[in-house]
Amino acid sequence: MNSVLNKVNAKTKCSNGYTASVTYYPETDEHEVAVMVGDRLVYDTPITEDVIRCETLQQAWDVVGQIMMLPERGKDETVS
Repeated sequence: MNSVLNKVNAKTKCSNGYTASVTYYPETDEHEVAVMVGDRLVYDTPITEDVIRCETLQQAWDVVGQIMMLPERGKDETVS
């Protein structure tokens, strides 16, 4: 986890080739979840075309669970 500029970020690599990135903003008590492949954000999943703002930790966990359940990403698929 990193704590920079009053935020905390954690990444979880999933067996399907995706990474769930969760950033917590203590000043607003909100979480932001992004879908990644490698070190790049991806915007072409059925979950979202952008990052997802969550008002509660439970909402963030739910999105991470959805990322874990995505079909495996092909190794030769390009990151968009």
